Amino acid sequence: MARDVNFVWNYCNDVIRRRWKESRKYTSRYDLQKLTRGGYTDLSINAQTIQVICKEITLRVSKVRGRVKFRSRGKSLGWVPFTNQRFRLQNDTCTYSSLVFKFWSSRSLPDDAVIKCGSFNCNASGQWFVNVTFESNSPGLPTALVPDVGVDLGLRTQITCSDDTKYERPNLTKKYEERLAKAQRAGKKRRTKKIHLNIKNTRSDWNHKASNEIASKYSVIFVGSVSPSRLIKTKACGMAKSVNDAGWFQFKTFLKYKAIKHSGSMYEINENYSTVTCSTCSSRTGPSGLSDLGVRVWECSSCNSVHDRDTNAALNILRSGRGTLKEEAAW
Repeated sequence: MARDVNFVWNYCNDVIRRRWKESRKYTSRYDLQKLTRGGYTDLSINAQTIQVICKEITLRVSKVRGRVKFRSRGKSLGWVPFTNQRFRLQNDTCTYSSLVFKFWSSRSLPDDAVIKCGSFNCNASGQWFVNVTFESNSPGLPTALVPDVGVDLGLRTQITCSDDTKYERPNLTKKYEERLAKAQRAGKKRRTKKIHLNIKNTRSDWNHKASNEIASKYSVIFVGSVSPSRLIKTKACGMAKSVNDAGWFQFKTFLKYKAIKHSGSMYEINENYSTVTCSTCSSRTGPSGLSDLGVRVWECSSCNSVHDRDTNAALNILRSGRGTLKEEAAW
């Protein structure tokens, strides 16, 4: 099934490229659906899956405004999308067209859940998962009691809240780097993939637990708009590995939908000068520059207030977030 998905994807990709090269015309998903109509008779996937593939590739092309890569068995992970027309879920089995698959359920769906769409997905270790999107009218989780909080994301302390709550974990890249290097030097590809998967799962599990705890505690969450992609390019301080290990983007993604789940909200706030600005008197007297990255506690020369570097930044993010909401309310 995954090979047939790749085949349809590559065919659609080739059609889009050739048509643009010959006539400079945009190929819509309806054009692709006409060209692929009836193709399911010779493939192991149904017509609805082919339609989803046509929709997805045109969406990708419009987003990147360029060429989309071809899918190959060696470089692309398994992916089989589906709709609710030919998919059924019952207890520990799911039916795709006339094929029945048994699976272990990680969580039970609400009684009134209506499945809208989903996909079969494969990870780097060859494990397959079935993921579904559903609608439900079940009541949501209780609203958090604490009104708002500012969150500063860092490397030594991954998450610092404005109420001085901190979330820390060891650097997973450094923890597994010796085992990973040995497996790579020995040419053990399966072992290497397993170590990478272990790092990924550990990071994801930690981000899930931390984001869920914060979302269930605070109603409105202001997070600093730190950019991992920019920091990775900062070669002078050699923070690329630590930034990748921190998983800020994944954490913010988890936090955003978990806040909605708890009837709350999350906002990304511009954190420029949040580290060097005193949260008491607003003077920019804090440590700045690469040479002062190791300074974690500092004293303001204007008001003599002593600050923890991360907590002070979180307080400034909280203040900026409150001001942003007031401005929006005024408009």
